Amino acid sequence: MITRRDFLKGTGMMGAACLVTPLLSYGSGSDGGYDRIIRNGTIYDGTLTKPRIADIGIRGDRIAAVGSNLGKAVKIIDATGLIVTPGFIDVHNHGDLTFQHFGKDVVATASKILSLAGNHSYAYQGVTTIVTGNCGFGYTNVNELYDVLTKVKFGSNVYHLAPHGAIRQELFGYNQPLKLTSQQLEAMKKRVSEEMEKGAVGLSNGLEYSPGALTDTEELIELAKVVKKYNGVYASHIRDLTGNIYKDGRIGVIEALNEAIEVGKKANVRVQISHIQINQPINNMTAMPMIELITKARAEGVDITADAYPYDAGVTWITMLTPAKYKTDKGIKEEYKNAKGRAELKKAVEETFAYLGPEKTMIIIYPERPHYEAKTIKEIADMEKKTPSEIYVDMVCSNDAPQAIMNDQDIRNVGAFLMRNDFVFVSSDGWTTIKDVGKPHPRCYGAYPRMIKKFTVDEKALDLSAVIRAMTSLPAEKFRLKDRGKLAVGYFADIALINLEKLGDHATYNNPHRYSTGVEYLFVNGVLSVNKGTATNERGGRASKRQM
Repeated sequence: MITRRDFLKGTGMMGAACLVTPLLSYGSGSDGGYDRIIRNGTIYDGTLTKPRIADIGIRGDRIAAVGSNLGKAVKIIDATGLIVTPGFIDVHNHGDLTFQHFGKDVVATASKILSLAGNHSYAYQGVTTIVTGNCGFGYTNVNELYDVLTKVKFGSNVYHLAPHGAIRQELFGYNQPLKLTSQQLEAMKKRVSEEMEKGAVGLSNGLEYSPGALTDTEELIELAKVVKKYNGVYASHIRDLTGNIYKDGRIGVIEALNEAIEVGKKANVRVQISHIQINQPINNMTAMPMIELITKARAEGVDITADAYPYDAGVTWITMLTPAKYKTDKGIKEEYKNAKGRAELKKAVEETFAYLGPEKTMIIIYPERPHYEAKTIKEIADMEKKTPSEIYVDMVCSNDAPQAIMNDQDIRNVGAFLMRNDFVFVSSDGWTTIKDVGKPHPRCYGAYPRMIKKFTVDEKALDLSAVIRAMTSLPAEKFRLKDRGKLAVGYFADIALINLEKLGDHATYNNPHRYSTGVEYLFVNGVLSVNKGTATNERGGRASKRQM
């Protein structure tokens, strides 16, 4: 079980009543013309409408016209040979944690780091909007986050989820109750309501982490009912993402998914399954039982969708390799840090290594021992002349247990989820990075170009219009992001111009700080953020709240 505080140490390095409106607005163009015209591009408008060659006129922060012979503009961009799409929307992002890392100096520090303030690793992917506060982590006060973003003049649009785990931690401290009393539950409901009033788009949880793992289903249902009052989204990192088979024959991830569906039914709330996947031990399980379960729930009237990233490796803390009994909200229980406890931990992780070998876990963030970064547990063990389990226990019992990339998924299951683009959106599960600092997951730099390139250009397995819809209008509709996700008159001018021949992700696990290519131009609320393939450092992002 991982605490919010621990998460910050590593990661930062590096419906109509609920429609959402921006906090800021921009002026209109002068003399009836356009500020810019994008001419002769192949328009993929965010729907399944057949792509067409057309012009787009931008006036201020909005799309003012889509058609031909639009007339005059201050500037004209020739988009011949390029596809023109809505800016991509990442509904599962942890960019807010990067800002939390800097504490009181966040505005002064972040404003000076252009790659961070401009969110360049996402701009080069064509991403214009992110949803933060995921997995129960993040800012517990929407206004505090939005004040930071506005002062920094952040490059992306940001919408925020109230983080269940962080709020629970804030209210009840590190001695977390297993079951909330009626008074404690009312306190949680009040805090969730307050953040929804401030403009949060929903509530997130992380039920594999602490304190989310302590939460029972009843608490989740009652809090989801609060979210329902505001027509928000219940976004769940479900309790078990593995194919682990319990003694009674039940499968971990199926039981966890059933719990999320139960919350959706009993609270009548919109459900989003965060980073849907099957982790080791997979036990030959495929994605189909989960897809069938979601399909059945949707047929029964549950508004349930999911998001997924196009990689077969995730990133988390190495404490995840041992059972919950050894962990507290601070990491490893003190009683397991003595000789007897370490021996028990060693035995436990050896059982994990039987299905997820030490060669499949690479340390990426470890301030206490930076020379371990970018090495697998097996490589570190060889270097230190110890066994992998001995090295693991040394690291997990240190003051600052490291984060690691774990190759714990089957790419066939990843592909099966992503192919279901009618109810699975594309996401990154990444965070705002600082160029060349730390060892982030390559998904922070490449998730969206990778999705397009792999499934539509290379494999030709999916229709490009369908993939773009899963990156734009579908997530915008689910999270009620007003006037975003489509290329249509009156919508915000979040627009990507992409050269499919040049499109590619170049970040790797060993060399993650490599920007994607192929996004030739990017507009965020009418502001040109990428021009001819290079970031302009002009930032048009907005902190956005739900309309009250």
